[in-house]
Amino acid sequence: MKKIILNIGIFAVLAMIILPTVIVLAADDLSYTVLAPLPGTTESDNTTTLQKYLPGLFKLLIGLSAVAAVLMIVIGGFQYISTDAIQKKSEGKERIKNAVLGLVLVISAWLILNTINPNLLKINLNIESVTTEAPSGVTLGGELSAATGKVVPWYPLSPEQVAMNKTVMDELKKYGVGVKNGPCTTTGQTTGCTNLVGMLDSTFRGVTDLKKICGSSCVVEITGGTEGGHKSHGPNLPPVDLGFDTNLDKYILNNQVQGVAPQVIQGVGTVYTSKVGNRNATFLKESNHWHVVFE
Repeated sequence: MKKIILNIGIFAVLAMIILPTVIVLAADDLSYTVLAPLPGTTESDNTTTLQKYLPGLFKLLIGLSAVAAVLMIVIGGFQYISTDAIQKKSEGKERIKNAVLGLVLVISAWLILNTINPNLLKINLNIESVTTEAPSGVTLGGELSAATGKVVPWYPLSPEQVAMNKTVMDELKKYGVGVKNGPCTTTGQTTGCTNLVGMLDSTFRGVTDLKKICGSSCVVEITGGTEGGHKSHGPNLPPVDLGFDTNLDKYILNNQVQGVAPQVIQGVGTVYTSKVGNRNATFLKESNHWHVVFE
């Protein structure tokens, strides 16, 4: 008990240092039901997220350190004045010393961080994106469109790759993302097929996040993947084509990144930069589909 305040103080200092990092890592909306709810950190059904629960726990520990320090000072003072024994008086003084040191440690950590930058004491997950205007004549997202991309051969898949393609398609369906056509299997095939083999993880997460955020009313259907046809589409390349849908179109247009104006590409379409969760994505509206690159 003698060093309880010092231990709490050390824990509080470490929490001040590592908590912002933990909070950022826990920024995804992974809710769970807590067995020990803290005031102001849970919903009515006791569900919360890590980035809500940890700040509440941190504030509780700071408060407990102050309460425990006062309690230990009172106990130490009572022990000091209630006995004439030298050893007992020394124990009382040591208890008071440890309590004061722990309290000073917590207060000093707060003062140091506040002096360096008051924002270090604020737990804020709203990180503003840095937005820039694309220079004239530059296509956002690289080879964004079929009209500007170089024509390349389509990629027919082997039987083994067809099986892999089906696996990816099945995974997308679990998230409610559709695929318009089956894979390309014939050399020279130029229409009616969509490959998924070689799709980047960022693209997979992008389309599934888009479906999740846009909701059940949105139809998110892949009409172009890694099958080639143009330089912008192929294995390990980021672009993906999505079919038009009224609700999807509204979401893209209503969630444009502030400060980034739509860019008109003459003879091709218009590029919109919109939010998909915590990331941005460029949506090129072509004649019959969206050409999308997720950041």
